[in-house]
Amino acid sequence: MKLKSNWFYVLIIMMFGIMLYISAIYFKGSGESSIGIAQTSEYKINSEKAAQVKAIHVIPGMEVKAGQLLVELTSESLEMDILKLSNRIAVSKSELIEKSKLAESEIAYIKAQNQLVLEELESKIQELESEIQLNGALTKSLTITNSEVMNSPTVLKINSLNEQKKMHLDAMNIKISNVNQESKAEQQTLKSQIELLMLELSLLETEQKNLNKYAIASGVVNKVYVKPGEQVDSFTPLLEINPLHPTIVVAYLVGKKTVDFPVGKLVTVSSYDQRRNTVEGKVIGYGSVSELPEILQKSTATKAFGQELFIEIPDENTYFNGEKILIR
Repeated sequence: MKLKSNWFYVLIIMMFGIMLYISAIYFKGSGESSIGIAQTSEYKINSEKAAQVKAIHVIPGMEVKAGQLLVELTSESLEMDILKLSNRIAVSKSELIEKSKLAESEIAYIKAQNQLVLEELESKIQELESEIQLNGALTKSLTITNSEVMNSPTVLKINSLNEQKKMHLDAMNIKISNVNQESKAEQQTLKSQIELLMLELSLLETEQKNLNKYAIASGVVNKVYVKPGEQVDSFTPLLEINPLHPTIVVAYLVGKKTVDFPVGKLVTVSSYDQRRNTVEGKVIGYGSVSELPEILQKSTATKAFGQELFIEIPDENTYFNGEKILIR
């Protein structure tokens, strides 16, 4: 009885050894190559925060492209904040225009106020200058020195009127300058406030836009979990998409091959039947030792086993789901 039991264990060990041998000789190529299966990995689109479903632009079975709008979401509180900010910006811009017009009106009033005085002074100066010219013509035959002319009461009066005119002009320009400076300061304050409000509005609009969900990669819509008008909580699944092309390759390693494929290593992934069809992949992790899929099994009664190796590949590839893949 004991002898039969020993033979049973020996038989088990021999069978296990044969399975490992078959698995080892199954993998073609160099010692650093392996085979696997290209697999698609569906992904779900979730809401990031509480929102209302505004519109759904896809249905199950529909093919979508990367970047395509799938679901429109809206937030009532967010829309109210955007509306309030938009109104504040509109009011501030109107106030900015009004302040500019007010400054122009004040300047026009100051000029009009001084214009009458300046015109009156200019008229008196012209009268006195005409009087000097007339007197000069009458006294042309008389000998009069320049000093006498310059010190004449008429000339002195003209000088006085010119001085008054200059003082009025200076005073007017000072008032206009003060109005301009005050108005510019107020307008600059308003402009700064408007810029801050517009920045805040831009952030809110970006947040609102980010509520909408777009396809991460080309694929086919598998399931839609929500309906238009439905209120959803944060992280609620909205829909599920199957990529058009595989994004993961599951390879199977035998023996010490695991040392040839450390996590993070870049590898060459190619179609087993069309070796020129290659992409670059990246080792992202290991799984358990399991039986190879049927497509990788040899036509023998003994099943082959290997350790699962997960390789990430770009979604822009021409492989199909379940295709036999060579990894080097």
